[in-house]
Amino acid sequence: MNEQLRHEVRFLTTRLGAMVREQSGPAVFSAIEALRKVAKQVRQGPDHAGTRQGVPLRAMERSVGRLSVEEAAAVAHAFSLFFHLVNLCEERERIRRLRAHERQAGGAPMSLRHTFSELRRQGVPPAAVKSLLDSMHIEPVLTAHPTEAKRRSVLNHLLRLGRTLDAACGDMNEAVERDIDAWMEALWLTDEVREGIVTPEMESENARFFLERTIYDLAGTFWEKLSAEVTRSYPRLPQPAPFLSFGSWVGTDRDGNPFVTPATSLDAAEKVRLSILRYYCDACRRMLGWVSLPCRDHPSEASLRREIMRDMRRFPATQAFAALDQPGELFRRKLRIMMWRLERTMERAPGAYAAAEDFAGELRKLTNLLADYPSPRMARLGPGRLQLALQVFGFHGASLDFRTHSQATRAAADEILGKAGLPLQPGEARIASIRRVLFQPPLPPDFSSGTLRVLEEFRALRTIQARNGEAAAHRYVLSMTSCAADVWDVLLLARQTGLVEPRRGRLHSHLDIIPLFETLDDLDGGPRIMEELFADPLYRRILHTRDDFQEVMLGYSDSVKDGGYVAANWALFHAQKRLGEVAEKYGIRFSLFHGKGGTIDRGGGQSHRSIQAQPFAAPGGRLRITEQGEVVSLKYSTPAIAERNLEQLVTSVLDAHLLHFRRIEAARIPEWEGYANELAASSRDFYRKLVYNTPGFVEYFRQATPIDLIEQIRLGSRPARRWGAGDLRDLRAIPWVFAWTQSRHLLPAWFGLGHALDKFQRDHGPHGLDILRSMHEGWPFFFNLINNAEHSLAKTDLYIASLYAALVRPRELGRRIFRHIEEEYNRSVRGVLETSGSAKLLEGQHVLAESIRLRNPYVDPLNFLQTRFLERWRRRERQKPGAGKQKSGRPETKDSALLHLLQITVGGIAFGMKSTG
Repeated sequence: MNEQLRHEVRFLTTRLGAMVREQSGPAVFSAIEALRKVAKQVRQGPDHAGTRQGVPLRAMERSVGRLSVEEAAAVAHAFSLFFHLVNLCEERERIRRLRAHERQAGGAPMSLRHTFSELRRQGVPPAAVKSLLDSMHIEPVLTAHPTEAKRRSVLNHLLRLGRTLDAACGDMNEAVERDIDAWMEALWLTDEVREGIVTPEMESENARFFLERTIYDLAGTFWEKLSAEVTRSYPRLPQPAPFLSFGSWVGTDRDGNPFVTPATSLDAAEKVRLSILRYYCDACRRMLGWVSLPCRDHPSEASLRREIMRDMRRFPATQAFAALDQPGELFRRKLRIMMWRLERTMERAPGAYAAAEDFAGELRKLTNLLADYPSPRMARLGPGRLQLALQVFGFHGASLDFRTHSQATRAAADEILGKAGLPLQPGEARIASIRRVLFQPPLPPDFSSGTLRVLEEFRALRTIQARNGEAAAHRYVLSMTSCAADVWDVLLLARQTGLVEPRRGRLHSHLDIIPLFETLDDLDGGPRIMEELFADPLYRRILHTRDDFQEVMLGYSDSVKDGGYVAANWALFHAQKRLGEVAEKYGIRFSLFHGKGGTIDRGGGQSHRSIQAQPFAAPGGRLRITEQGEVVSLKYSTPAIAERNLEQLVTSVLDAHLLHFRRIEAARIPEWEGYANELAASSRDFYRKLVYNTPGFVEYFRQATPIDLIEQIRLGSRPARRWGAGDLRDLRAIPWVFAWTQSRHLLPAWFGLGHALDKFQRDHGPHGLDILRSMHEGWPFFFNLINNAEHSLAKTDLYIASLYAALVRPRELGRRIFRHIEEEYNRSVRGVLETSGSAKLLEGQHVLAESIRLRNPYVDPLNFLQTRFLERWRRRERQKPGAGKQKSGRPETKDSALLHLLQITVGGIAFGMKSTG
């Protein structure tokens, strides 16, 4: 560990210890110290799993067993805050490393400087760079997935601690200690657990926090950096136009979330509109402070004065501004008028800007006037940066994606077709019926409540467009798209609500329909579905009104849940390639939307490395990608890391298009793809045999993970299941992954890999391992697949998982399935090491290995607390009337302390693992 990092961690955790002793007394402090020391002893053996029946483990059990619920809650709170503080220090260390890289001539790996230098060194011609930059579009999309366990209040306290450390500049004197203790006290006394259920409105507010804290500023600072690096390496290239935007699902994702209503979506759109307008207004107010120069004796003076007089005649209320500044300070007077008009725009009152383009025109004039003054630096830092932000965010802020499940749109379309007296069975007959209705006037709205609810969602989208412009909301994501008729259903509903309308005998669309392919079968069938749509003349004519542009979304988490880690990754890679080929065949401008989670088992991990390894991930340089759960705060809490995240996304796309094929043996790719197909098939079968065909597996999952607890506490606004309390297929992928992470199995992130690698070697004889090693060395996709699995295997801890398995009844069921998991874990570790040629996991990744080693003794006590009190909570749940029914919301009073404790352990383990769902 870096010395400065070690110093900060020691300083903050020492102050935390002092606060615990002061606030909770010496008994709790002693219990924390005892658990920490015993956890370290358990880990010190050469094979810690073998010490399960040893003295250290029994000491741990006794230490936990002696704690009351209230004491255990304080202990869990302390360990959880420990990880908050360590994560804060690690984030600060990362920022220091980034700044150090910035001072180096070559820049950090995957930085803009490093990538453009490499493009020039490799001889990539300027025309190829320009062509890609001209077609690029990158859009991170914030989602409200329920995996961010950190409260805003806790996050704010941590940010204040960070600012205090910044101000100290490494000098931890008594004054700094007093300031730190004040925020530490606030942090300790703040409840980590939310008392009420998270609502979509709260999630919407949380998303705006990150937009306002870092994201709005990124447009100007990031684009200046990009432009500078383009000029440095390719001085004759023109400056690229901004290709960055941001999207959001927050308040508009109604897939299985009954709490997201049309009113919720309208409110989310209005709040984010007001948010970006306030940002522009605040930026103009800041400019007032330094644009103090007089506009006197300059060719621009007369024109600017005439423009101000014209504004004051149009808007008499602005005449009062003439007395606020010195007569010659025309720049300030113009800024005051612009601020006034922005305020009117927020209120939708007379004097408002009609559109973002009007405000952009005024910023452009101000930029040119300042640059001519001459004051080019002020022009760039002030109105210049604001112009860039306006190009990215407009007057709408983030573009809102609506998302609904195909089951809901199909049912609504069924009723409409039925009322029209047309066939509604699946296939060509249904599509033919929809074609007829598309050219007819909308039907009278005498539908069932379910259909009216779906239609109201479309009307909400149309209302947002009418109020805020089409850029504010124009995408409709259709979950679980399984056939072409599903897309036609959406067109039918859009026609009923005015989002598709006839113009001069043709249909014009105001929305982009984005089919989402999630399961392995749907990923496999997706290219065929899109070909069916592209080959249809009417669909092509409708698509022509959307600039012949089609976006397709790929679901990472559901595909992993459906078929396991290896099969899902291969299905996603293969689908990207085939979808791109279909779009190219029909001359369609095409983009992919990657629905990635934060964890490897939900398609997460390091997104930039995944994109870099998959040349078909961003066709034409176009890429949208979800930013989910805890990933949002990890990536967007601080400006430096937020900028680095964008750098990595942009450079991964540049690398995938312009450098990828210079590094690989293209002739071997078809052969390797065939081998990957073998591995995926055997892995899928082995995974499905365990998860869907092993008697008792569902009972094992429900008892050997805290899934019942996760369903009860509901970290986000969305229920854990789409359709009530059905089987595993109804359970969302997020709680599925979250539960396995909490119990340290991490099963979705690797199960089936060992079997696939082992079978491959047996099937291919003495050359099997050589083939795997050549793929690992020469094919970035396969290297990334093995590397991510290695990370997950290193984080998996069967010693802790066995404690959860011991909760399973009957005991023999727990032992039988755990043995099966253990065997596959050992097989997977062996296969990964043989393939990579390493002697141990993370052999070449010392920082990550050390981080896991240092964190384990602090995560372990939280797992012990969770297993100990989870058992007690389950006994109480079984004794309640109506036990067995899925519950949500606040617990009964007598159990509130116990559930509160368990919620703290859930958050603490998540922060310690730095991964949830």
